[in-house]
Amino acid sequence: MNHLHDCNLHDTRTCECQVGAGLTGLTAALALARNNVPVRIIEKDPQNRRGQRGVGIHEANATQPRTFEVFHFLHAPEIHERATFFPPLQEHDKGLLEPLNIFSMAPYTEPTPAIPYYNSKAMGQPTLEAIMREHLARLDCTVELGTRLFSFVQDEKCVRVKVAKHRGDNGEEVEEDIEVAYLIGADGAKGITRKQLGLTFLGTTREDGFYGTGRYPLGSKRPWSGCMISFRPTDELGKDGWQFFMSSRTIDLKGLLRDEEALVNCIQDSVGLKDDVRVKEVMPNMRMVNKLGVGRVFVAGDAAHVHSPAGGQRMNSSVQDAFNIAWKIALVYKGLSPASLLDTYTAERLPVIAEMLGFTTELHDRTFDQLDVEHTARTTTDENSNSKKVESKFERAMRRGGEMFILGVNYRTSPIVIDEFVPTPTSESGVAVVHSVYGDGQEGVLREGNRSTRMFDTLAWTHHTVIIFAPALAIPVVRSVLATLGQNVPKELVRRVVVLPGSASAPDGSVEASSEVNQAADVQVLVDHAGHAYRGYIVESQEVKIVVVRPDGVVGAIVRGVTGLERYFEGVLERTEGMDLSHTVPSI
Repeated sequence: MNHLHDCNLHDTRTCECQVGAGLTGLTAALALARNNVPVRIIEKDPQNRRGQRGVGIHEANATQPRTFEVFHFLHAPEIHERATFFPPLQEHDKGLLEPLNIFSMAPYTEPTPAIPYYNSKAMGQPTLEAIMREHLARLDCTVELGTRLFSFVQDEKCVRVKVAKHRGDNGEEVEEDIEVAYLIGADGAKGITRKQLGLTFLGTTREDGFYGTGRYPLGSKRPWSGCMISFRPTDELGKDGWQFFMSSRTIDLKGLLRDEEALVNCIQDSVGLKDDVRVKEVMPNMRMVNKLGVGRVFVAGDAAHVHSPAGGQRMNSSVQDAFNIAWKIALVYKGLSPASLLDTYTAERLPVIAEMLGFTTELHDRTFDQLDVEHTARTTTDENSNSKKVESKFERAMRRGGEMFILGVNYRTSPIVIDEFVPTPTSESGVAVVHSVYGDGQEGVLREGNRSTRMFDTLAWTHHTVIIFAPALAIPVVRSVLATLGQNVPKELVRRVVVLPGSASAPDGSVEASSEVNQAADVQVLVDHAGHAYRGYIVESQEVKIVVVRPDGVVGAIVRGVTGLERYFEGVLERTEGMDLSHTVPSI
């Protein structure tokens, strides 16, 4: 699965961006299409995927909170609405339906104004992809099935792509040459984009961690089975459908998955049921590329990194890849940003992927090492005869922390983010302190490169948002910032928002429009009566703080005035003739 863009930025011909039809490619395509960048999507398979991609344990089909934020930005809220909460895990003895232990991998967390999506939810990838295709169809963009990427060459102006289109039932293919500005390979770990770019794909294959996954339509509803076989209920496979996962240190899973009768007998022996089974084998790989692009060609998702399903990061990290590169391509494609902005895709995403690969591998080892040990939870009694449950080893191995939600993922080491309020921490020797790019996203902390807090309906995927927190609209710093933006940056590129503190005596409520809105042209003025925005962005009521939120919802800059804005936009927007960066933000 791949994606592409038109050839010449100054050409009057129709521009196109070609994308793969998996979730990574569809996310990039929808993001670009909503930015009025024409998109062309190719998919080598003759039909859209129907089967489940993830394995049957709790997290493989998990959509994490940060990913729901992406879908919110892309105007696809029904994904969160239709997704379902995960049922708790249940541990069983072999052949018994009565659970020995019931627990949740991650406890439910009540959403807050700063984090409105605070819990993982389940949705099969085929269903999710179908929703994305529906949104693309409304933008006159459809998937070209049976069309595979054959080869490509690139130069300074474009990428010349050769594709092969499937015609008829006899296997005949018709070749087509396409010229595009950019190509993003979302064609999976076995795709040709990464290979033709010559990118390395270093890592390991865990032959000892071989496992099987499949579909098992139980005739009646049964609880999840822990230990060696686990089941995830899903109506996406049909009535009473379940997806299963198997792992064992003692059973020959490779042989079992090639012998359906033996597999059915094994499941029957474990849960006391027998029915039709569809299976596939999976060999865990932990690998990543050395960089995410060369010239005008990029890779994303499984084409760039593969890892254990433990932690539920695969689909979610792929979506974040697509979201990061898409807004940058849109700006460069329109001639609004320099081509160097595209280099920050690797600079921002690669450290995140490297850290994610490390902890998901550790999680994989911890999870699968516990599948063949005694799992039963115990109850102990203290000196006052009070009983207390003691977690089983399996339960401890399956517990998940807040970092899985990827709310704390940040690009603080990016060359294009700025924070004038918090200096870069250094050690006693003066060396910069290395921080985690995969933090846990706790409230009360906001730095450059972090996800922005709520105000999602004010933010938008199609432009930057400059949020000015100030005690009053008429103070000099507000006037200078608004004047500079108004004179040098088109309103369709940067939205201006002033947030004033609310009165302590005002009724509790959300941020609302101010009566002062008409006093400043093209500026949205809001009053934060409930204080949610001020708390979320860590602003005192009498403080002036300017926050620049990028199109992908990441805080690009936290600055004090015009000078800070200049520094940020110098790194993001294209210079044009007659522009003076020493006094104003860039002219467009």
